[in-house]
Amino acid sequence: MTVSAPVRFGILGPALARSADGRIVPIGGPRLRALFALLLAHAGQAVPVERLIDGVYGDQPPDGAVNALRSQVARLRGLVGDAVSPDPAGYRYAGDPDDVDLHRFERLARAGRGALDSGESARAAAVLREALGLWRGPALADVGPASFAGPLIVRLEELRMTALADRIDADLRCGDARQLVPELLELVAAHPLRERLHAQLVSALARAGRPAEALAAYADARRILADELGADPSPALTAAYLDVLRGQTADAPADPPLKGAPRTLPATVADFTGRDADLTAIRRALGGQPAGGRLAVPIVAIAGRAGMGKTTLAVHAAHGLTDRFPDGQLFAGLHAGGPRPVDAGAILERFLRMLGVHGNDIPGAVDDRAALFRSLLADRRVLIVLDDVGSEQDVLPLLPGSTSCAVLVTSRRRLAGLAAATVLELGRFSPEQSIELLGRVVGGDRVGQEAAVARTLAEQCGYLPLALRIAGARLALRPHWTVRQMAVRLTDEERRLDELVHGGMAIGASISLNHDALSAPARRLFRLLAVLDAHVYSGWTAAALLGVSLDTAQEALDELVDAQLVQPILPGHGLLTQYRFHDLVRGFARQRLAADESPGEAEAALIRMLDAVLALTRAATGPQMAGEVLSDQGRAQAWSPPPVLLEAVTADPTAWLEQERPGIVAAVHQASRAGLSEQCHGLAEAVQPFLSLRAYRDDARSVLTVALDTARRAGDRRGEAVMLFSLRMDVADVHDQDAALRDLTRAETLFRQLDDRPGVAVALRAQAFVAYRYGRTATAVRLFSSALEMAQALGHDGEAAYILQIQAAIHLLHGEAGTALVLLAEALDAARASNKPRVLAQVLYRTGQAHLEVGDRESAAGVLRDALAVARATGDASGEAHILVEQVRAELWPEAPEAAASLLVAARERAVAARDALAEGHVLTASAELASAGHDHAGAARLLGEAAAKFRSVGSLVNEARALMALGDAQQAGGDQEAAAATRAQAAVLIDRTEPAIAVRLRSGPDRR
Repeated sequence: MTVSAPVRFGILGPALARSADGRIVPIGGPRLRALFALLLAHAGQAVPVERLIDGVYGDQPPDGAVNALRSQVARLRGLVGDAVSPDPAGYRYAGDPDDVDLHRFERLARAGRGALDSGESARAAAVLREALGLWRGPALADVGPASFAGPLIVRLEELRMTALADRIDADLRCGDARQLVPELLELVAAHPLRERLHAQLVSALARAGRPAEALAAYADARRILADELGADPSPALTAAYLDVLRGQTADAPADPPLKGAPRTLPATVADFTGRDADLTAIRRALGGQPAGGRLAVPIVAIAGRAGMGKTTLAVHAAHGLTDRFPDGQLFAGLHAGGPRPVDAGAILERFLRMLGVHGNDIPGAVDDRAALFRSLLADRRVLIVLDDVGSEQDVLPLLPGSTSCAVLVTSRRRLAGLAAATVLELGRFSPEQSIELLGRVVGGDRVGQEAAVARTLAEQCGYLPLALRIAGARLALRPHWTVRQMAVRLTDEERRLDELVHGGMAIGASISLNHDALSAPARRLFRLLAVLDAHVYSGWTAAALLGVSLDTAQEALDELVDAQLVQPILPGHGLLTQYRFHDLVRGFARQRLAADESPGEAEAALIRMLDAVLALTRAATGPQMAGEVLSDQGRAQAWSPPPVLLEAVTADPTAWLEQERPGIVAAVHQASRAGLSEQCHGLAEAVQPFLSLRAYRDDARSVLTVALDTARRAGDRRGEAVMLFSLRMDVADVHDQDAALRDLTRAETLFRQLDDRPGVAVALRAQAFVAYRYGRTATAVRLFSSALEMAQALGHDGEAAYILQIQAAIHLLHGEAGTALVLLAEALDAARASNKPRVLAQVLYRTGQAHLEVGDRESAAGVLRDALAVARATGDASGEAHILVEQVRAELWPEAPEAAASLLVAARERAVAARDALAEGHVLTASAELASAGHDHAGAARLLGEAAAKFRSVGSLVNEARALMALGDAQQAGGDQEAAAATRAQAAVLIDRTEPAIAVRLRSGPDRR
């Protein structure tokens, strides 16, 4: 944007005049400044003499006022020249209006507003900043009490505030929310009745990641407007508030299905060599523009034996195609050549999450996941790289449906069954390519000086890229060696390592030579890494396996990297860098493990690694996610993570858990196979809250089930009890009440046998919750009371708070809101002391319900806003859905039905995202209330039918009965008496299964909770 020349004349502040050469010209005296200001304000227009006299002299003009005015004009023209000139109608400012700050400001403000309306936010912000920069202080600051000044000042100040608000809108759209908050706080304090500023503050706080403060800012604005004006918030302020409640902003739709462009390719090698013809074929097959008539997805399948460089070629080619596929590049290793291949369902789950799908929205069946994957990629340009595929059947579920995408596959088999695929078969390097690769790794001059010996070395490596890289790495690390020395050593290795020839390919000698040259700690780490079942492992794992410090382990790990025996996945992650073996190298490492380590040493290393994973997982889940820790934590740890590692993990625990999740799940299964029940169920219990919160349902069921089986095989009573509890509180069938109570009673018995009072308390609480869900409140109260007594005796504040709020819910069910509020006050103290945010959100939510029950909507609104902020901070979409329903009742219904309906849509989105059928049922019930109030009885009946089905799906008998009673009322109001009678009869069957006191309340009319 071109910078404008300085203005010559101004009234946006003290009077300003500049000569033609830019010098400041003082305008002396308030009357002269008033005359000057009045002419400038009407630039381009003649101002009548009478108007000028009134503006300069007010209601006390001097005798001979016309002559006095002429004298003032003459003085002014002496200062500013021809900029002021006579006119038949009076006098006028005759210069360029853009030389006057007021008129330039108005022009720029209009331009900025136009850019904002056109969506050019950055340009709008810049233009409006320039406009506002013209203000040098209060307008007409030194004019004095001229008659025209007051109205003009008011108009100019309104223009300034409008431009300022427009500039803030533009900055908000540009993503500058954090920087705007301090400015907006000052503006709101200075202008408390300007609702637009309040709305902008609410939005800025929300976008800056401060939703609790945003909700508080709205509450403050609402109170100020009510106290000062007796008015409700404007639609704009209400809309900003609703956006916070929905977790959205006006310019950013919530949870888009594809978040950015996922780019998960591993790094390519800097010394890529050869394969030019293959690269050209890949680019020709995948790199052209999609053909309009092409029906098949372009696929390239790279086949070749191990060590041929298939992965290196695929990754290098994929990096060269990123411009062709701007919507993302997805990489996955299927590890078909390893002992535990990865199935298509797990890879689809990973891909769907990368594409922005919430875990709760990922279907369970592989076919359904594949269908969703294809739907998300329709009309997008995404490259999918599938490494180490076993067969065509592995690939089919992972194929996109759109020809705008492409797939690059590597396999040890020739995948001829992939329809229309371009198949490339990689062979060994040519001698020339082998020499070129050695030259790039070792140095061209060094290889060139011994060209003949280098050819011998290449032949000894079988012209295999992997073997050449390993041999080259050995030479590169020893600059004092000649190529001949390396060749001689490799010959000796070949003579004694014939058994390591892989499928006729001479690679074992290269690996062995580099291995034998390692330091003793690096050699031991190399073989101990073969203990791991996980395909990928983090750097800190090395310290645990060796039982040494992080620094010592990193030195050994760096040796392995330098020797090309392990490969870093991505550089630059410090303590959390991840690594992997090539399958051939892993095979050699396992041979060395069997030959050089006793079974006892290998098991001890495994236990150290499992203990490290357990400690770090517990640290990462922490109070934000963890529920009850029932596994024995008194056992001495074989290896404890140092503080620096714990700090690195807890700095961003969710990111760490996301990165390590596959390894943690693999560790649970490996502990099971090793018969290490304590580590197995300890890890399963530690990771379960994260898996549940992030909706990794397959992983949650898998780890809990395998840990339960392991505990039973080992006769581990604690492990069995812990896993029975965890399964019944997480992934087990909610409909089988008898089975749930049987398992939880068994868990209680086992905990009592172990004299484990915390375990007994949570088992009792779990049984009580099952009874509560099925309307057996007398049983629930008895069990909850026992559990509460134990929790309080043990000082378990979080457990006590949770039980107290459920007890309060039972009292609300019986119509005893006063008793519920007393319990909730106690629960709130315990929840705040517990440092468990999710429990705090639940208590606040229940408190809001109780306030609504007694008709105190204002108090309800306050605590529900707090509850929403806590739930949102912990990523609890389910909690958000429940809270939003009650906020509708506290703040929007019945006064604002449209806003209420809008917020209920957001609540249902949260419920669906969380796969929380109970929350969805409550949303549907509230939506039916709105429909009934609008006399849409058919719509209400439809919604209530859906609500009853949702409550039935989770075994919530009381809520299902309520929904059916309301459905009967809606059907009757709609004139369908027969359907109403049938529905009420169905509800009566459920009501008869509840306790008498609840039955009376249910029959007396539908209760909203």
